[in-house]
Amino acid sequence: MGDQNSKEKIFQIHRLGFFARVLDILMVPLMYVVSGTFLEKPQQTHRWNVQNINNEEIKHLQADGMIRCAGVDAILRRHWWDLRFHIPIFGGWRNYVVLYPKEYWGSWHVGWLLRPRHGVSQVSVVGPVRMLLGSEEISFFGITDDGFQIPLELIGKGKIAGGGPYTNIPLL
Repeated sequence: MGDQNSKEKIFQIHRLGFFARVLDILMVPLMYVVSGTFLEKPQQTHRWNVQNINNEEIKHLQADGMIRCAGVDAILRRHWWDLRFHIPIFGGWRNYVVLYPKEYWGSWHVGWLLRPRHGVSQVSVVGPVRMLLGSEEISFFGITDDGFQIPLELIGKGKIAGGGPYTNIPLL
């Protein structure tokens, strides 16, 4: 990982295209249904709005600005051919963490390091965000719209359809 005192541009976040934004809007009703609750904001990140990142880009990330989370006991493990791990009503992941950028109040993107696929959501947020936890260890990081890393803090945990103070925070 990069030098801890560095403030370099890590990479450019590609903007969501028109069709991806329309598809995201069309998916909202379905995402409410598959989450098993209409009382929480549904998941917003889908395969078409994840930007993959490579090992060269990862080298520039600052480990001290990331949040590392252990895996949880999940009914379903993540497989590229089985998307049920993202569908709670079919036994998919329900546990999440709530992340917040430290001393940053603008629009940002959350990224993750999870072998074999590392990525960053092209969906931008302002303020806190919920991120699902699966059965494997994962590290989360924040990136500004301009491509600079911002440090994150863990401000809470919860479970989809479990109620609590975080239900109106975006789930990516």
